[in-house]
Amino acid sequence: MPQKEEEKDGKLNQLKKLDKAVKVPAKVVASIMGIIGFCCFGFGMAMSLEWQILLWGAVLGIFGLVLMALAYPVFNKIFEKRKKKYSEQILTLSQSLLKSQEDNVSLDIKQVTKDEE
Repeated sequence: MPQKEEEKDGKLNQLKKLDKAVKVPAKVVASIMGIIGFCCFGFGMAMSLEWQILLWGAVLGIFGLVLMALAYPVFNKIFEKRKKKYSEQILTLSQSLLKSQEDNVSLDIKQVTKDEE
């Protein structure tokens, strides 16, 4: 019985790693795009308002806005691509974990009925 628990923990850890492999790269890329876009937008605003460089400030600000606006679609694209790549492995592990959990529940029920007799 302890060996099954160790195997279950190993599968659960592997499932968590696969989940991170799907989510983390998309979050990192989208966050970096958003931060760079925000900095470009802010710097463009400073150029326009403080330093009176209106044309280049507006260009840089618009570039920053576009970069921030594209961060979410890029996140979705990367997330969907990686989800498609790892979905089969995740489903297989999930099903094996659910099956082992059902087996443990049925064993517990059998033990309870034997104890009551």
